Amino acid sequence: MFTNYSKLKKYLIFAILVGPAVLLRFSTSLYPIFRTIYLSFFDHNLMEQVHRYIGLNNYTSLLNDQTIIDVIGFTLAFITISVIMQLVLGMVVANLLNTKFIGRKIVRTLNLLPWVIPVIVSGYVFRWMLNADYGLITDWVFRLSGKEVQFLIDSFLARGSLILLNVWRNTPFMAIVLLAGLQSIPEELYEAAKIDGANWFQRFLNITLPASSSTIVTLGLFNIIWQIANIDIILGLTQGGPGSSTTVIAYRIYQLGMQWFNWGRASALSVYLLLIVAVISSIALYLYRKFEFTS
Repeated sequence: MFTNYSKLKKYLIFAILVGPAVLLRFSTSLYPIFRTIYLSFFDHNLMEQVHRYIGLNNYTSLLNDQTIIDVIGFTLAFITISVIMQLVLGMVVANLLNTKFIGRKIVRTLNLLPWVIPVIVSGYVFRWMLNADYGLITDWVFRLSGKEVQFLIDSFLARGSLILLNVWRNTPFMAIVLLAGLQSIPEELYEAAKIDGANWFQRFLNITLPASSSTIVTLGLFNIIWQIANIDIILGLTQGGPGSSTTVIAYRIYQLGMQWFNWGRASALSVYLLLIVAVISSIALYLYRKFEFTS
């Protein structure tokens, strides 16, 4: 009897302590997911006051929509190019910050400035700087080349500007994480390599890169997941334009649901995005555990 009472007391304490967290997680995560899946099977439009079951029509119509296909294509290009450039430049900056020079702590602090600026603020600032009529960068280009460049009107230049802004903002964070990994590499390895006559590139290729491989892989994969849901920078800089040339999946969901109030179609696209994130997350966790155990 006393044993049963002790177990019941433990379960009760557990429920009191963990219950609020479970309810909070359910209300903020699980319920919205289930609700989104439910709405994806309906033609649900707030403006037209429609709520009609249509099965998988939202899913099939999205796959047959050339605009959505183009959006998916740019999303993949945006994420791939951004993450690769962030990793490469982040490694370069991390190596520079890892060298010994006067004022290194101040430089490391200044390095983080682009990253601590709110994303939407960065987007609006560069939107002003790239404006075709009075933009600061546009004026510099005109003074140097004599050409009026339409950064946010030309589709190719708008995409390039968006990617470069994204790289500029996120590279400092990548550099700091990679720097932490570099500082865990024993200095004796570099000293031994120098004695053997290895130059800087050989030391980087044979010591730095292998020792940082787990950090690079996991940081890259998790950064892909973060980039998938990134809409602030697009909202601030291009708002998906010109046309839909700089629109990514997450921003199209925002447009469908919050601007055009087509919640059924937005929910179906959200489910597609959820599946993509789930696949990438599974790969990320697998590789993270693999590198953790092998490193």
